[in-house]
Formats: sequence, C-alpha cells, structure tokens
Amino acid sequence: MMMVVGGIDAGGTATKCLLLDGAGNTLFAHQGQPANYQVGPDEAAKAIKATLAAAMAGAGIDRVELLGVGLAGAGRKPELERMKACLGTLEGVNRYALTDDGEIAVLGAHRGQPGVVLIAGTGSIAYGLRQDGTMIRNGGWGAILGDEGSGYWIGLKAVQAVIRAEEGRGQQTVLSTAVCRGLGIDSLTALPALVYNSSLGRKEIAALVPTVVQTAADGDLVAAAIIDAAVHELALLVEMVQKLMDFPRAKVAVSGGLFANPLFMAAFTERLAEASGSTPVKPSHPPVVGAVIYGARQSGWPLPFLELKQ
Repeated sequence: MMMVVGGIDAGGTATKCLLLDGAGNTLFAHQGQPANYQVGPDEAAKAIKATLAAAMAGAGIDRVELLGVGLAGAGRKPELERMKACLGTLEGVNRYALTDDGEIAVLGAHRGQPGVVLIAGTGSIAYGLRQDGTMIRNGGWGAILGDEGSGYWIGLKAVQAVIRAEEGRGQQTVLSTAVCRGLGIDSLTALPALVYNSSLGRKEIAALVPTVVQTAADGDLVAAAIIDAAVHELALLVEMVQKLMDFPRAKVAVSGGLFANPLFMAAFTERLAEASGSTPVKPSHPPVVGAVIYGARQSGWPLPFLELKQ
C-alpha cells in the first residue's frame, strides 16, 4: 500500500492542501475556502475537512498516513486545543498534528530548519523558530491595532496624505492624482461612502502599493517618506525576532505580495542590511510544504526529500 503524507495551510485567503507519496512526489494539490480561526473554529474546521476531502478525491486515495495542519489566527495553545476539538477525527487520516501558520511558514521557508520569516502582504508579521523549538512572533496585530509596513498600511498612509494635502494640512503630493485614479474615483468626496459602505476595503486600499512605490521612485517626497517608514517598520519586526533567537545571524526569508515589487524589495533589502546586517532570501518551500514537514516530524517520521535538501 502506498504511503501518503500531507499538509494543509489553512489561511485567511484560502486553504491549501498538498498530498505527497513517500518519495516526495506530488499526488495532488488543492485550494479550498478560507479557514481563519478568528472567523470561527467551526467554519474553519468545515473548510479544512472539505479541502482535504477534495484533495484525497483528486489523488484517488482513501488514506493519508501523516498530516500536518497550520492554521491562521490560532497562535496560542487554548485556540489550538479548541480547534483540534472542532476537527475531531479527520476521516481517512491515521495521524495529524495541528499548529499555527507561523510554524509551517518557517519550516517550509528554511527546509525544516530554524530561522526567521517575514510575511508582508495586506498585513505584516515576523516569525522565528529557535534551535530549541520555541516559536517567536512579532507583529500580526491586524489592521486596526498594527500591521505596520504592510500593503494596507502603505495604502492607508497614502490616502491619508492625499486628504491632508487636499485640506492644506499636509505637503502637496503627486499621490493626489495617482490615488484617485487607483481607487477609480474623480474626487476625494467619494471616499467616505465607499469606505463606510464596505465597498472599499483592505484589499482595495492595499492595491495602491505599486502606485505609491512608483511615485516614490519618481521623486515624490511624500510617497518616499511612506515607503521609507514602511521598510523601517518591517525591518524592525525582523530585528526584534532576531534578538530573541538562540543563534546569531538567523536567515531571513521573506514572502507576501509586497516583496514581489522589485523597487520595494530593493528598498527593504537596503534597510534590513543597515538594521541587522541580514540579507533577505526567498523561501525554499511554501507554508503548505512546511505543514507536511511539521506533521511528519510530530509523528517521528523523517522527510529527507524536503529537509536539508539543497
């Protein structure tokens, strides 16, 4: 009978499942509905089970030996215990292990080894996995309380700067035209209705990032100040995690939509080098592969085709 191992990355945007055979060959990968714990553990459990069932059906199998699950929004032990109670016994799975999405992000990024991961998209958070197995996190407080340096944070700062310029309380900026164009509005007076009727949310505001980055590169001082503040905040997240690591110069892997922008990546790389002497690297594997590593490791089963493979 073929041995099957799997991983699930249950996130706020989507739930991803990856199934591999014992040699590391992909049997099937499937993407399902979001499963963030903070939306509700029961709904998250339904999304995880549905995604797993679809992946197993796609692979043509009825049994998974080992499964690792990383869940967004459940970074504390009581939350994970409640989530495991909601999941119960997963049909067709012999053994599974549940953790938060930060641990699987680090394990995937660093091939199962300790290190640091900075994730910056709509939100922002940094994770560290120490050699003693302790997880560290900094940031990730959400749009209202934090997420400094994130795509939403940058977009919001740009909108606020435009409002201040319009009312004479801030410096004039090319962003005034660029932001209105990016939001598809003719005048700032249209903003309140869009925001408070929920038709203009975090995702749409974060989509202004390329406009802000390019405007900064073109020499606009207001846009440049926003980008400078953003890379400072992100480098600070990394620096605070690195201070708590139990080995020096931990590698820093970066992921998220912000780092897909070459101009932003260049600005962050420069600032990170100044702040901590580190150079950002691309993750070796996505978090869903980290979930495979986590599940196998918790069951005492090595995955030589993923861990330490260079």
